[in-house]
Amino acid sequence: MKKNKILLLMLVTILSLSLVACDGDDPEPEVEDQVEEEVEEEPETEEEPEDEEEEEEEEREAVDVDAPDGLSDDLYSFMFSLNGDIYSLPFSFEELEQNGWDGDDLDENTLNPNQVSFSSSITNGDYNMNIAFINLTENVLPFRECNVGRVTFDLWAYERGPGTELIFPGGITIGTAYEDVIATHGEPSDRRETDTFITLTYSPRVYERIEFRIDQETKLVDSLTMQNYEEREAAPEFEGDLPDSVLAYEEPTDLGDNWRDFIVKLDGDLYQLPAPVAAFIDNGWVIEGDPNEMINARSTNVSTRLRLGNQTMRVLIHNYDDMAQPISNGFVTSVEFSHHFAVLPIELPGGITEDSTIEEVIAAFGEPNREPEESSSFATYRFGPNLREEVTVVIDVETDTIHSIRLEHSPRDLD
Repeated sequence: MKKNKILLLMLVTILSLSLVACDGDDPEPEVEDQVEEEVEEEPETEEEPEDEEEEEEEEREAVDVDAPDGLSDDLYSFMFSLNGDIYSLPFSFEELEQNGWDGDDLDENTLNPNQVSFSSSITNGDYNMNIAFINLTENVLPFRECNVGRVTFDLWAYERGPGTELIFPGGITIGTAYEDVIATHGEPSDRRETDTFITLTYSPRVYERIEFRIDQETKLVDSLTMQNYEEREAAPEFEGDLPDSVLAYEEPTDLGDNWRDFIVKLDGDLYQLPAPVAAFIDNGWVIEGDPNEMINARSTNVSTRLRLGNQTMRVLIHNYDDMAQPISNGFVTSVEFSHHFAVLPIELPGGITEDSTIEEVIAAFGEPNREPEESSSFATYRFGPNLREEVTVVIDVETDTIHSIRLEHSPRDLD
């Protein structure tokens, strides 16, 4: 057999030389050589599935980390932990310098008052991260003397500098599972999706946002961004004692059957309106603003917002006392579910929730007290005897679903 192969090879060689001698431009030998080379490479092609299997074994897995001591669970504290050090945006770049971070051209580049920079790369040994500066002073300053207003850290930087650990409130970091982000911080203010990424943005105000980018394939966080260009002030604390009217409030034990009792379940907690602001604070709500802002006697504050996690609710707060009282001593007389503001689960007597139909609402509450107010986008139904005692349900005309539910009970006096 071996001799036959040798004779065959000699015959092919002699034939090839003969063809070249007859016609020097004939390309056939080059084609034959290419075919022989492809045949020789076939074993390498067959090994490719093994490489794919190795890649599958190296797929990223979800990580689960504990938030370090000192890191708030409130996403809007704008706090984060970087390699064990706690920061809160905006903060002086000096704080990073003291912990070993530095960057190029931080002395040459400058910012005008209230100006924001593009991203700058900073390093700490092998660690790498992008930040943006803001100048909160009245003078032109080099980057190094400005405040850090934004931090961005992604999978590329994480892999480039192994060991870098950036943790956001709730223990969210590179590699956190998508469902854990939602479970920890609730539904985002905005959600954008492409074939490659899902981007979740939590934003209470224009210049304040936290962004989690999720890899579509792995469903894991692969980029973290936190931005706050608003100068922080120390959160004021309530100063004073609660009046007897607030202390006398008793939390309801169930929803009951009659919506005119004005009992509502909001994010799992029961309230009976009017309900003390203190009752909401006890359940984790935060007053957006100064809790010591005064309300005149027998008057209503119409501009206060309460926040729970990343959801903000517009409320009316009434002072039932004969003397001026701070907001913290007032009573909440209206609550709402709204796709524009507070996307929190709500339930009213009769089993009415944000997922109910308008037919179910009418069956539970009876006919509305007036004809629906209709526009090209929404239809508004009002139930109750007057504006101080009513439920308002707004229906999205296009989807025929509830857009908002607002419950108000503003009696002139407490019973």
